[in-house]
Amino acid sequence: MRRVNLSTKFSIVIISLFLTILFILPVSAVKEWRESKLEGGWQIWISAALFDKAEALKPGKSEKKLAGKAQKPWLAEDILIAPAAAGFADYEFESPVAGKAYIWGRVADFRGGGQSWFIVLNSDNIADAGDSLVIDTHGPVWTWSGGRDKPESQSPTDLKKGTNTVRIQPREAAAGLEPLFDVFMISSESFKPTDEDYEKAKEGLPVVPAGKLTTTWGAIKHRF
Repeated sequence: MRRVNLSTKFSIVIISLFLTILFILPVSAVKEWRESKLEGGWQIWISAALFDKAEALKPGKSEKKLAGKAQKPWLAEDILIAPAAAGFADYEFESPVAGKAYIWGRVADFRGGGQSWFIVLNSDNIADAGDSLVIDTHGPVWTWSGGRDKPESQSPTDLKKGTNTVRIQPREAAAGLEPLFDVFMISSESFKPTDEDYEKAKEGLPVVPAGKLTTTWGAIKHRF
């Protein structure tokens, strides 16, 4: 009887540990983000420095001298810097809704304004092919900027329920003229975000894909 009890307890511990690991595994490629439900919609807030893949663009931790010159406070722990015009940063995230998307970026520069970024949602086209928004910088002070010539900053492409992708590219950049990117927000409703909106947003929670829990639980029961 004692052996049976020990075996049962061991099985329970293993199952509990496995389920705990299962629930904390993230689905989206972006590991850290924030979410909110403002203006009757859904928003995701992503640090530009926490890209999934990038070429030429650098986080501030890799460009410490430049990052040290950037005004603070930053909303995120780090910022994205474009040392040259070439390059891009990619992000993948999960959305619970589909439909219109409105994109804003908290940006700055070392030039004193007149620089800009491309940001494109769910498109394989190059950034300047019509599917992107142009996000202008306005100097060294961090400002929330929407799409140029698009007052509501509506993306030409929509949100998809499930996996979405974003690409950020500098339109122009050079030594001493590096554009900077702090955080971008994608919303299902139109409004201009504020720093306070970001601060109040809750940290995103990983979601277990549909069917994964059932499949895994069946495998556990079969094993034990």
